[in-house]
Amino acid sequence: MRSRPAKSWIGLAFAASLFLAAIILVVRGADVHGTNAALFATGRLQFLWFWAAYAGGPLTTLFGATFLPLKQRGRELGLAFAAALIVHLGLVSWRCWIGAVPTVAVFLRFGAAAALTILLAILSFGNLHELLGPKSWKLLRIIGMNYILYVFLVDFQNPLERGIILYLPFSVMAAAAALLQLAAWGVQLRSARTAV
Repeated sequence: MRSRPAKSWIGLAFAASLFLAAIILVVRGADVHGTNAALFATGRLQFLWFWAAYAGGPLTTLFGATFLPLKQRGRELGLAFAAALIVHLGLVSWRCWIGAVPTVAVFLRFGAAAALTILLAILSFGNLHELLGPKSWKLLRIIGMNYILYVFLVDFQNPLERGIILYLPFSVMAAAAALLQLAAWGVQLRSARTAV
């Protein structure tokens, strides 16, 4: 099976998010309530792209080659997440334009995650990441991806209060991603110790 080039993943994710947002805004209206509904939906869609990019490595470490295709497409899935984020940020801009500006805390937390996403995406093209060197690039990816996961975890907290059907599946997926990563690091640490 041939892998799709990155531009196909980017186009697919962007188009899917844009289509989803457009349908919701047409049906629910472009006011605050309709925009919030579109933000909710595009946020969940982009989380699915992020989750696949984040969990591919740990799943392969823990469960073997079955998940290798997911790991091998980590960059493309990450770029798909970044493309979906562009639509989401457009909706945030629209929400601000119509007068429903989020709090400063929300802007700082989510803005940092968006900035890290964009930085990681830009540095993944060509050889730009080589400007940082291999250790710094790896550190930036680890910090960036885990901070983004943290922001999703915060966003998905209290699924019982905010609607179990709407939030619980994403809360479980976010927590599972963190646990998978911790378990994978444990396996890698144990392997490194036994190799010495």
